[in-house]
Amino acid sequence: MLTVLRGRAAAIARWVLAIGIVVWSVMQLQASWGSIQASGLAFRPAQAAAAALAGALGLLTLMVVSGVGVLLARLPNVTGRTFWLGFARMWFIGYFFRYIPGKLVLVSERVRLGARLGIPATAGVMLVVWESLLLLAGSGLLGGVGLLFLPVQSDQPVSGGVIVALALGSLLGSVLMWPALGLIARWFPAVLDRLPGLVLDVPAAWQVLLVIGNALGWGLLGLSFAFFCQATAPGDPPGTALLVTWFVASYVGGQLVSVSPAGIGVREGLIVAGLGAVATGPVALAWAVGHRILLTLVEFALEAVSALLPLPAEDRVG
Repeated sequence: MLTVLRGRAAAIARWVLAIGIVVWSVMQLQASWGSIQASGLAFRPAQAAAAALAGALGLLTLMVVSGVGVLLARLPNVTGRTFWLGFARMWFIGYFFRYIPGKLVLVSERVRLGARLGIPATAGVMLVVWESLLLLAGSGLLGGVGLLFLPVQSDQPVSGGVIVALALGSLLGSVLMWPALGLIARWFPAVLDRLPGLVLDVPAAWQVLLVIGNALGWGLLGLSFAFFCQATAPGDPPGTALLVTWFVASYVGGQLVSVSPAGIGVREGLIVAGLGAVATGPVALAWAVGHRILLTLVEFALEAVSALLPLPAEDRVG
């Protein structure tokens, strides 16, 4: 009886958080829409549709790369035959809860739903940590290398070299994490007994490929931003490479500031500063805010569809 009550209380808490996120998002979108209307942007439907499609493909790519990483970890109860629909639901529902600062609820949802796919709780937490490193490495390499090839601005808010160094550090941390944890487990076997799934084994070469996959996903999201700018530019828009690079670089900044829900404010500020040489402040801000609105709507649509995907009825751990 107590277990049932706890389950119901947790379900109610999740619904309250979900409704709160939706209400907060709607309020943010309404406030943002007012600033866009006053910016004098144009609107070209075909390019706006291309922006939405590229954004959806980018999010789907990040989900697939994450799922491939889970399969490469070779957890004993995780099989590919019935894996993908359930994993898509787990990933997108967890992604929805990233609006809660600190990622605590995101991790909790990943663990809760991952148990239905055969992922132990400890492994679920470690997979989120690992995925964060791979995401930062992929986006950092794409955004940092892009900045290195662009002309340096006198007031550039972030250095391409610093971002590349951060990305390489994240990749190195990802590659070394599993051997380091394996060493700790050999020294303290009781830790591994109490925390099954703490140590996963993914070869370094596969991890590099996962980083490249994440870079591809963020490249598609950056292309979505470029299409949106081209769809709404009051005049000639900046070059695609410049727009993609600054969008991806802004994500790196947003990731590092976890107190900001989904990087809100930080990413927009970096985009405005980065595009200062090619667009006025109000137009660059309208692009950043307008694309966030578009991407939020795309994200919510994917999350709504994922909520309908099937999961195993019971936990499959152990």
